[in-house]
Formats: sequence, C-alpha cells, structure tokens
Amino acid sequence: MSAPSPVRPPPQKPAPTPPDVPKLLFTRGGRYPHAIAWFGARSFWGHLWHLAASVIATEDIDSRAWMRPSNPDTLTRKAAAVLGGRQGAPTLTEALERDVWIDFLADTGDCVSVSQEVARLVFTTYEVPDPRDPEKRLTLPRGDVLLFGGDTAYPVATELEIHNRVIVPFSRVLEEVRDGKPRVLLGIPGNHDWYAGLDGFGRMFRERRGTVDLAGTSAPNEVVRFAQIGHFIQWVEAFRIGRYVSKRSTLPLDGYVPVQDASYFALRLAPGLDLWGADRQLRAVDFEQRAFFASLRQENHGVVLTMADPANAFLEPNPAGQHIVDALDLRLEDDGVLVLTGDTHHYCREQIGRTTHVTAGGGGAFLHPARIMRQGLPAPAAEFPGPKASLALALQIPWQIVHGRSGFLVHAAAALLYVPAFSAVRWGGAPPMVVMLATAALAGFVCRLLAGFRNRSIAVYMLAAVAGLVIGFVPLLARTAFAAAGGLFDAPHLFGARPWLVFAVSVYVATLIFGAYLTALTVFGIEQHQAFAALAHPGYKHFVRLRVRRDGSGTDAWVLGKVDPLSASDPVVLVDQFSWTNEGLSAGARSAMSASNDPTEQQRR
Repeated sequence: MSAPSPVRPPPQKPAPTPPDVPKLLFTRGGRYPHAIAWFGARSFWGHLWHLAASVIATEDIDSRAWMRPSNPDTLTRKAAAVLGGRQGAPTLTEALERDVWIDFLADTGDCVSVSQEVARLVFTTYEVPDPRDPEKRLTLPRGDVLLFGGDTAYPVATELEIHNRVIVPFSRVLEEVRDGKPRVLLGIPGNHDWYAGLDGFGRMFRERRGTVDLAGTSAPNEVVRFAQIGHFIQWVEAFRIGRYVSKRSTLPLDGYVPVQDASYFALRLAPGLDLWGADRQLRAVDFEQRAFFASLRQENHGVVLTMADPANAFLEPNPAGQHIVDALDLRLEDDGVLVLTGDTHHYCREQIGRTTHVTAGGGGAFLHPARIMRQGLPAPAAEFPGPKASLALALQIPWQIVHGRSGFLVHAAAALLYVPAFSAVRWGGAPPMVVMLATAALAGFVCRLLAGFRNRSIAVYMLAAVAGLVIGFVPLLARTAFAAAGGLFDAPHLFGARPWLVFAVSVYVATLIFGAYLTALTVFGIEQHQAFAALAHPGYKHFVRLRVRRDGSGTDAWVLGKVDPLSASDPVVLVDQFSWTNEGLSAGARSAMSASNDPTEQQRR
C-alpha cells in the first residue's frame, strides 16, 4: 500500500513590504552547524583555502579551459525533457506551452537553521495581487527552475559543507512538500565555490552521468558532525598510504535535476529571450567563455544575466561585476538587460540606464547592510533592509565582537600585539613610550589594511591612525584607571604588581576599539563587508520568484522574504515586486559585437 501524499497547504499571502525601522532583537539558530564565526578558527580555515586557490589561479590552472558547455539549444532540450515539455521546441516556454517560473537565490549555506527557513520560503506557493489587474489574485507556484547565484556554502563550498549547510536543510523541507514533479537545477559559482576548485559545486550542479552509487554516504537529511576535522584526518591517512579521500559522488536535491556541463551556461527561455550564467571567479571571464557568449550576442535576443558579482554594490560601481559586463560586451546603460546577482547579502533593485539590476544575496549567509551614508548617490528603487535598520544593527557590532559572537581571533591578535610591550616593560628593554608608539603603529597599519588596500581616502588614514593610537596606549590608560580607582598598583614599574589584570582589560578594550573602527568604516561608507561579517546576523533573508512570459515579452518578479526568519511569529513579506520588458540588445551592443569580432580588438583583450 503506497504512502499517503502529503497535505498541500493553501498558498500563503505575504504581508506588505515592511517599513525601514530599527529592530534589535532577532532569533539565532541553535543547531549544528552554526553560523560561521568570521573571526574564528573555521573562517581562518576558509582564508587558507582562499590563499591556496589564489596561488593555483596565479599559475594559470583554470579548469574552465577544459569545460565544454552544452550549446543553448541542447541545454534547452535537456531542461524541457526534465520538465516534461514538448521535444524539439526552440525555447522553454514553447516546450511547456505556458509561462516558465524561476526561483533565484544566492549566498546560501551558512547557519543550518537559517538555511532550512530559506528553503521553506523557496518551496512554498504564494498568492499575491495580479500586477496586470490588482483586483485579481495570482498564484505564484514553485519554480520550474531553481537557480543558485553563487557561493553555495561557507566558508568554503566543499562537498562536506554543501552537504551539511545546503543539502541537509533543503532536503528536510523537501520531505514535507514533495509533489513528484521533476524540476531543473542550475547554478553559477562564486568565489567560495572556487576556493574548493569547484569540487563541491560540480557534485551538486553538473549533469549526472550514469547510475550514481550512494552506498556508504550519509542520508541527505543527516548532518555530518565535525566534517572538516574528519576530512583532514582522512586526507592525512589517504596521503600516507597513497589513496584518494572518499567523497559523495553527487550532492542531490530530491526532485531537482542538474543539466549543465560547465560553470557557465545559456538557456533559451522564451522567443527572443535567453538566460545567461557567467563565471569570472578565477578573477576573469576566460577566453572560452567569451567565445561562447560572443556567438549569442549576434542574435540580439533579450538577456536575463545571472552572475556572482554585482555590477553595482552599495549604490556604487563594483569593479568585479563591471568586469563581467565588459567581458560580455554588454552596456548596462544602453542594453535592456535584467541582471540577477548575489555576493552582497542584502536586497537592492536599481535602474542603471535601461538595465534593471537586482542584487538578491539573501539566501542564508550573514547580512550585509544597506548603504548608510549616501549623500549624492542615487536612491535605489527598493532595498531590504534599509539604512535605518542597517545603522541600528551596525551600532551593535563592537559589543558583538568583544563578546565573541564572531569568534576569538581578534582577542588572540590583541593579546599577541601586547605581549612584546608587556614583556619589554616588565623585564626591561625599550622605554615604555617607544613600545607604546610601536604598538600603535602596528595596530594602525593592520586597521588600514582592513579598510581595503586600494582605498586611498584621507578618512581611512585618519580613522586607522586614531584606532591605532588608542589601541597602542590602552595598557597605559588601563593602568592609570586602575591606579586612580584605588591604588592597586604601587610598584615602581609601569604595570605594577598585577600586570595580568591590566593585560586582560587591555585585550578586552582593544577588541572593543577594533569593533568600533569596523563600525565606523561601515557607517561612513568606506568598507561594507568586515563589520557585518563579524556580526553574523541571521535576518532579512529573501529570494526572487520570476515569471518568464510565454511570448518572451518580459518577466514579472516577486521578492519574498522574512525580517526575522527564525521567529515563529514573523510573517513572510513581499519585499519587492517589479516587471521587466524585453527590448533586446541595443545598437550600442551590436557595435560592441563588431568590435569583439575584430582580430585587432581580440588581440588587445
């Protein structure tokens, strides 16, 4: 006797877009694996992988050179076959003879609890006002295509981390909503996918070849505890005896079928409308990829472009994303492109000339703020969270860092910074003032580097100098404060009879000052990543549900999310709703096509 089908809940009606108001209390996940502590040991492990990947890339070892992606027509036939569409149809909407639905999310696997709630958002059906007739209601079904926009798991998207932080939480939700309909899985890699050389990415997104043997692997809804430690032990043992480390051959999502052969792709969505997925995560869009998209540009179709780096980030041009656009010979100001991207972990929709640029990096990773100080910058069409909520969260950062929310590497670094000073003063050596100035100089230099090596503004140097001086002279200030509080230090040398108490207080205060420095960088719009990465905030998660119109005339999109995803009382909200009209590539793009086909121009590139 077959098992009864799960009861299908009615479509949810999302609440209106929430106002930009400060919210201070959020629910954090309590299950393993927890959110990455970005100043902790696990994040440091990720930085080592990043270094290794950069060294390999510098040696020009680029796996994309060996990739042979399916041409758009072949990939479309594969996708149509998965969805049960008419074979031989030139586009996906024609194969299905209806609109096509796409779910887009990016920057996913971090805290497993948050990832599971994001999966619940994605695998739910919604009911919203029809954009063409607000008096009518429109049902938004689960997407025919689930599209991941980069950085599948953190801190490094290995097979183990993707399993624990994406496959497990998504599979738990899929067990509840299983409907027996196969769907298409697509993805592009971000930098965290490339840190593992696309090993985990390929096991999840590459088209399956033959029968997959899952014997000996854990179930898709069971977390592997202490994964990286166990992997390292396996690696050492395998290296010793000359064998390979055993891994899952695939990372399957129940009901979703991967169809792509490479880290980049093109798909025929509808008449005159294509979906492009570009990959520049070895620092550049490679020659093979340029050649792949060059032939498509000549067709003058409209483009929905997905990439792992935004062309605009925090309301300003982002060099990494701009490089992708330039490499594809697109002109955002002139071409009517719809851009879907992540990497920046918030929602922001901007109009760049004729292009609609959507940053939707709310798939589960820590939160990035909206631009807080934005004098002279154009206001976005929509954002989530807004500047007021972002400022309220930014002011919490120093206290979260000093109390270990982001790990204890900053505390350890501060302790190491003060060891020479305390040793020199206690056991003789350099004069105290010289030691303090040297400590201040080193602290200021580190603070300056964290603001971004290419940022040469005077504000950066001023903030770094102030932070360095305060950190350098904290021990002296701490000793003076203790002495004033009750004469606890009566010995003639600088730190008195109880130097370790002064040492501990100095480390605490230095860590607090460091957190305040990161907060200042964010508030003044100098550096937007470090502070909120340390905050590891679980809020403001979202994804994009896209309807591709059957005739290829454009798309309609709904952005659905939750302010506090782990709160049982927090409603699903309609973050944004917009429509995009397909106007094809502009004359300027066609001119760029001619230049890209010119041998002299190709040689210059």
